[in-house]
Amino acid sequence: MTTNHFIPHPLLANAHAQTIFAALVSPLVRLKQTQRLWVPLADGDALLLNVESPEVDDPEKPLVLLMHGLGGSGDGSLIVRQSAKLNRLGYTALRFHHRGCGPGSQARARGLYHSGRTGDIAATLSFIAKTWPGRKCLAIGYSLSGNMLLRLLGQQPRANHAHLQKALAVCPPIDLEACSLALSKRHNKPIDQFFSLMLTRQARARELQRPPGDRRKLEFGLSLRQFDEVYTAPVAGFVSRDDYYTQCSSQSVISSITVPTDILVAADDPIIPVDIFRSKGSSSVCVRIESYGGHMGFYSRDHTSYGDRRWLDAFVLDWILKS
Repeated sequence: MTTNHFIPHPLLANAHAQTIFAALVSPLVRLKQTQRLWVPLADGDALLLNVESPEVDDPEKPLVLLMHGLGGSGDGSLIVRQSAKLNRLGYTALRFHHRGCGPGSQARARGLYHSGRTGDIAATLSFIAKTWPGRKCLAIGYSLSGNMLLRLLGQQPRANHAHLQKALAVCPPIDLEACSLALSKRHNKPIDQFFSLMLTRQARARELQRPPGDRRKLEFGLSLRQFDEVYTAPVAGFVSRDDYYTQCSSQSVISSITVPTDILVAADDPIIPVDIFRSKGSSSVCVRIESYGGHMGFYSRDHTSYGDRRWLDAFVLDWILKS
C-alpha cells in the first residue's frame, strides 16, 4: 500500500466533518455501459449486480467487485464514482447490491441482508467465476461489507474462490458490539440517526412485500442498536442483538485468512474504534491505519494524481493498479 499518507482538507479536519461530507457531497457521475445481472441465491432470492465495462475490456485485467456499506446500495455515490474511474483506467467494475437493495431488488428478496450474510458474497464470487471463466477478480468491501468479506475469507478455504486475487476492506466494523457502542455515543447521534433512517426505510419497504397481517411495525427514530434488537436479530433468526453481533463479527477469524488482504482504517473513525485492529494475527493480512479520515471520509488537502481530492479513491486505484 504505497499511497502517500492522508492529510485532511483544512476545512474538514474534524472526523465527523470528514464522515458527513463524504457521505453527502459528491459530484454527479453518469456511467456509460451498465448491464444488469441477477445473482441467484440458494434460498430462491436474487441480488443485483451491475456490470460497468470500459470501452475496451482487457481480459488480462482483473474484474473489480465493489460492495457498499450499511443502508446503502451499489448506486451510492462512492461506488458509482469509483466505477467511472476504474472504467477510465480500463477496468470492469461490478457494482454489488446486497439483497433487497437497488432498483427492482425488493421483489426478489424475501430474506434480510445483514452482516452474517457472507453466503451472498460467496454466491456472487462463484457467479463471477462462472460468468467470466478464467478471469481474476479483486474484491473491495466498504464498512459493513468489509466485515462480511473478512469473515467470509476467514471461514472458507482459499480454494473455494481461486479466482479471487486480493481483497480490501475499508473501515470494516470487525467487532460489531464495540462499533455499535461507539455509534451510540452522544456525539455520534447524527451518524446513528442517518444509518437508522436508511435502514428503517428499507425495512418498511420490505415489510410491504408481506401479507398485511404478518407485517412488523417499525417506527422511525430508533437507534441502530435498538433497530438491531427489535428487527435485524429476530428477522435474521438470531436469539438477540448480542447473539447477532457475536456470530457475525469478523475479528475472531481474521487470523485464518490466507487470501492476500488489506485493511484500511482511520484512527479517528468516530464509529470504528481503532484498537480493535491492533492485533490481526495473520501473515496474509496487512492493516494500514491513517491518523485521520473519519468513517469513509478521506477528503484530502491536496489533489491526488487522479485529479481530485478524493484520497480514498486514489488509495483504492493505487491498490488495484499494484495488484
